[in-house]
Amino acid sequence: MSSIFQLSNITFLFEMLRTAFDGVEWFLIAYLVCLAGFFVVGREHLSVGFLYPFLFMLVTIFNPFLIVPLAERIGLITRFRRLFWLLPVNLVLAYAFTMLCSLQMRKQARVFLAVVCSVFIVTVGTSAAPYLQLPKNIYKTSNEVMTLSSILAEDAAATGLERRALYSSQYLLELRQFDPSIRCVLRRNDLLDWEIDPEDPAAVEAVIRSNHQLHRLALVSRYGLRIDREAFLQSVQKCAVNYIITDEAMELADYYEAVGYEKIGQAGVFEVYRAGEALRGTFPRIHNNTA
Repeated sequence: MSSIFQLSNITFLFEMLRTAFDGVEWFLIAYLVCLAGFFVVGREHLSVGFLYPFLFMLVTIFNPFLIVPLAERIGLITRFRRLFWLLPVNLVLAYAFTMLCSLQMRKQARVFLAVVCSVFIVTVGTSAAPYLQLPKNIYKTSNEVMTLSSILAEDAAATGLERRALYSSQYLLELRQFDPSIRCVLRRNDLLDWEIDPEDPAAVEAVIRSNHQLHRLALVSRYGLRIDREAFLQSVQKCAVNYIITDEAMELADYYEAVGYEKIGQAGVFEVYRAGEALRGTFPRIHNNTA
C-alpha cells in the first residue's frame, strides 16, 4: 500500500502532463477555464458532455495513485502521455467560442470576440506549416518511401537478393503498402505492441538471453541499443536480414558496418544498408519470419 501513495507518482504524472502540453500550455489553461465556466452556467448538457467525463477521468486515469502503479504493471509507462489525448481540449474551446458567439450581443462585439480568439490562437499556438510536407507525386505517398522502394528495387535487381528489410520507424509502415515486394523482418506487433524500457539493463539482458530473434533486432533497430554484436549478428543471420533501413539520427552506421553491412543509399533521413557478401553467405537458404 505504501508503494502506491508515493510523491513520485504525483511528480511523474505532472511531468507527463508538462511534456504532453509542451508549447501549448495556454490551451490547457483555457480548457480548464472553459470547464469552470460550464460549471457556472450549469446547463445539464454541458455537465453530461464535458464536466462529468472530466471528473471521472480525474479519479481514474489521471489519479496518480491509481494509474501510475497500473501503468508500470501493464507496460504503459513509455506511452503514458497518450492518455492526455483523451482530453477534448480543442472541442471544448471550439464549443465555448460558439456559445459566446450565440449570445445576444452587438455585431461589433462579435467581431471583437472573433479577433481576440484569433489572436490567442496565433500567439500561443504552434504553427503546423513547418511540419506539413505534402507528397508531390501521383501516388500520394512520401517521397522517402518512393526513394527507398527504388533503392531496394535497383539493388535487388543487381544482386538477386530478396527484399527482406529490417526497419522500425512507424513512418515507414506504408513502405510495404506501396511496394508489396518489400518484406519487413519485424512483425507488426514487434513495431507497435511490444514494449520494453530501454534504460532497464535487466530487461534488455533478459531479451538478449531469451534468444527471441525479432525482439533482439528490435532492441537495435527500434530502440537504438548497441547490444553485443555477436548476439545481433546471430539474429540477422537466422532472420536473413538482407537490408537495414535506419534513421540517421540513431547514429548506428558504424555498428551496422562492423557487423557486415554496407551503405548503398539514402532517402531523406533514412539510410539503407545491404548485407555484405561474406555475411550473406551465412544466411539460411530457407528462412521463416519467426522468433
